[in-house]
Amino acid sequence: MKVKQYSIKVFELTIESESSFLDFMEKNLILLKRYLIVLKGVVTPPINEYLDKNDISYTTNLNINNDTHQEQVIKQSDLKIIDTIVRSGQELKVNSDLLILNRINSGAKLHVEGNMIVTDIVDGLIVCNGDFMLIKTSSKALIIFNGVEIEGALLKNKFHKIRFNGEEVTITPIEKEPKWA
Repeated sequence: MKVKQYSIKVFELTIESESSFLDFMEKNLILLKRYLIVLKGVVTPPINEYLDKNDISYTTNLNINNDTHQEQVIKQSDLKIIDTIVRSGQELKVNSDLLILNRINSGAKLHVEGNMIVTDIVDGLIVCNGDFMLIKTSSKALIIFNGVEIEGALLKNKFHKIRFNGEEVTITPIEKEPKWA
């Protein structure tokens, strides 16, 4: 016996009317061809014919529990964006996800409850309790991620993805600098 395990990305589509479904599929065909489509509703012969003709992988009998995913989407949809330098002496408290498009100076303090991305150098203090961070720090930075202290000097002035999986913190260097850097 041979066994293979795959991670599959799935789109769940609810068919409300045949014409709106076929219009949607035609507009998004290039994207949807790469995914398994879970169909809810009545699959009419024209819909079945369209999907077969375009080699779309689909099923009608797969039950997906969306409750957890929906909570994550709601949590991540609240994003605050700061496009100025966070200056020394400033202290910010953010209860959502945060995107900073400028540097964080030494002496600045940020307390973030959500995920965080900083596109420029971090010299100050960051306390983040989200699921991930994407940052570039200097030796002056102090990062506390989900209660774990991370010295900025250890990150060597490169972008790093810092994740928390519920049990441990992982730090992964990003070899290619993001395009905004």
